Amino acid sequence: MKPLTVLLAIISMAMSVAAQSFPDGNRRTKLSTAFPAIDQQFNDFVRREHIPGAVWGIIVDGDLAHVGTAGLRDVASKAPVTTDTVFRIASMTKSFTAMAIMKLREEGKLSLDDPAERYVEELKSLKYPTSDSPRLTIRHLLSHATGFPEDNPWGDQQLAATDEHLSAMMRAGIPFANTPGVAYEYSNYGFAILGRIVTIVSGRPYRVYLADHILKPLGMASTTLEPTEVPVNRLAHGYRWEDEHWKQEPQLRDGAFGAMGGMLTSLHDLARYVSVFVGAWPPRDGFETAPVSRAALREMQQVSRPRPSSVTRGESGAVQLSAGG
Repeated sequence: MKPLTVLLAIISMAMSVAAQSFPDGNRRTKLSTAFPAIDQQFNDFVRREHIPGAVWGIIVDGDLAHVGTAGLRDVASKAPVTTDTVFRIASMTKSFTAMAIMKLREEGKLSLDDPAERYVEELKSLKYPTSDSPRLTIRHLLSHATGFPEDNPWGDQQLAATDEHLSAMMRAGIPFANTPGVAYEYSNYGFAILGRIVTIVSGRPYRVYLADHILKPLGMASTTLEPTEVPVNRLAHGYRWEDEHWKQEPQLRDGAFGAMGGMLTSLHDLARYVSVFVGAWPPRDGFETAPVSRAALREMQQVSRPRPSSVTRGESGAVQLSAGG
């Protein structure tokens, strides 16, 4: 299935690191010569992949320097995508959830190495795959190292699940495909649990904490987890390409799995968010202006390196390490 809207490709062509290394007053002018070719690449991609509509932007030194659009936000009415169209950004939501966790850490309310069951009572009854499995931690959840089985596209279908439903699912048990901390395996379920942790630790619903502590401070006025809050003349509908036609997908309401993929936003709002990460580099003195510290933003951009998924001995007796994912 291919959804309508590949929103946002936000391209950060010239990060602040490069700006300081190569000061050039004509940077933007020089880079702009590539914009037509980039637009052509996106237009070709939209046509080739049967995507009804898309919008993309290019950030140069922290500013949105170029915007392009293609196609329709609503196939039935033939309403075009504009620079103000609001798209569901699916798993990019996970970055916002991670930032909320980092914010709570900086407030001294949790540690990334805390056991998740300290905050989510239902996890205390988890049946781990081995007797020597470590207890599930917040860091495991953030880095997709829980050991839960990969769960696409199941996760998307749970967006509107109630808090009670999520609690019942956890009480019923979560299957493991691996021991926590051993290997990377993509988990939407894990980020739904992180959303629950944000709610419990902050004492406020996940979406409220996110709005008050991240979205509003960044001026992201067009960003929400609830589709009904988006003006109908700005909302991009989701579709799949099937039998040579676009077929509309249902727009699910915000629910307990929203923290893993329910965010809706516009190009301009997402550009603000991306610019915050770009602006965390290079390390420097000066005031902090983002919802979390520059150090935390840089930490969020580091690649997690899970331990090998298996350790065996080869024919020669040498120890062999192997990893999947």
